[in-house]
Amino acid sequence: MQKCKYGIDELMEVMDVFNVPAPAAAQIRAILSAQNPEPNAGVFFRYYNPRSKTEEFERCFAAHLGSRHALAVNSGTSALIASLVAAGVGPGDEVILPAYTFFASVSAVVVAKAIPVIVDIDESLTLSPQAFEKAITPRTKAVLPVHMLGLPARMDVIVDIARKHNLLVIEDAAQACGGSYQGKYLGTWGDFGCISLDAYKVIGAGEGGVVLTDSDWYCMRAQSYHDTAACWRPDRFGKERQPGELFCGENYRMSELASAVALAQLRKLDWIISSCRRNCSLIRANCPLPAGVKWLECADPDGICGYTLPLLFADKEFSFRAQNAKIVGGNAGDATRGVRNWHMAWHWEHILEQKTATAEGCPFQCPLANAVPRYHADSWQQSRDIIHRMGTISVSPHLTADECKDLGAKISAGLAHC
Repeated sequence: MQKCKYGIDELMEVMDVFNVPAPAAAQIRAILSAQNPEPNAGVFFRYYNPRSKTEEFERCFAAHLGSRHALAVNSGTSALIASLVAAGVGPGDEVILPAYTFFASVSAVVVAKAIPVIVDIDESLTLSPQAFEKAITPRTKAVLPVHMLGLPARMDVIVDIARKHNLLVIEDAAQACGGSYQGKYLGTWGDFGCISLDAYKVIGAGEGGVVLTDSDWYCMRAQSYHDTAACWRPDRFGKERQPGELFCGENYRMSELASAVALAQLRKLDWIISSCRRNCSLIRANCPLPAGVKWLECADPDGICGYTLPLLFADKEFSFRAQNAKIVGGNAGDATRGVRNWHMAWHWEHILEQKTATAEGCPFQCPLANAVPRYHADSWQQSRDIIHRMGTISVSPHLTADECKDLGAKISAGLAHC
């Protein structure tokens, strides 16, 4: 009888996810069956595992990005919610964020019982600092800049504005793990940084996320919220050590299996980023652009993640033609094809119509909420114009130099005839 709950059968199922050929899997099973598992092998709950992969991942991730604390959670959305709650964002508070981001960003604000204030982006595809400052009211508690497509927002300006108005900065770096701005990692500029480890992000664990912060107090509160304010503590049944430690929370814990995958992925992060940046440069160098299209001017070209190479067209019709011909990717065609895309605010009917899970309509109808903004599909004309003129080129770290050169030449020729 095995000495632990999980053993060879479970490990073989995990290996099957990697499509290990049946003969190789049989050999591995035979080797493992001949061994005696350690008494604590197969403990997937971080608090009972003396060699917790989650704790190891947190230490390594914090050290890699230069953050005092890294808290592993089960998704990037959970990281956002835990950060908002830890920051004290709640009923009646406003959080400013851009009109171009995945809906999870704005949803997290509503889940935290606050009011999302949605403003335009600029041609960096990130939050416009001017639109941010213009939207500040006495009720504003935080700003939530988003580094979309691995492109850095203008964090020096955003942080300066936030500090001038005594606002918290919660970075949504879900799509930008490993990116930087002025040499400083994205996610480490603000009071909080939120990373996603979803399967489609820069590095992934299938599902997962990370909260970054340099504040001991904020880390303690994020820990509280992510684990029902009880289980993680040195004495899980002890009294509250200081006000603000104990409150009702969620279960956002990362599993040991996801942490093990994340740890292996973290070791590849520098290679992924450097390879994508190199390939971006090669594609651009071999892709002369015709009149009417230009490379997007990033806030910091040296800090991009590099898995997406964006362009801006002079008009949306040119962009539509390029996307319909599959020369470039993007979202510009959604307006003509009737596609609903959860990355643009004009499709967020949840917010446009203030839809909520119950008839009471909180937080929009909360007695503490005043002058709640009402939006409609045409509220963000600047953002809509930019998105409809945008095109994207997907860049893989696995492309060879010759493949990058060929891809650049192919895109250039296609755009010239579009």
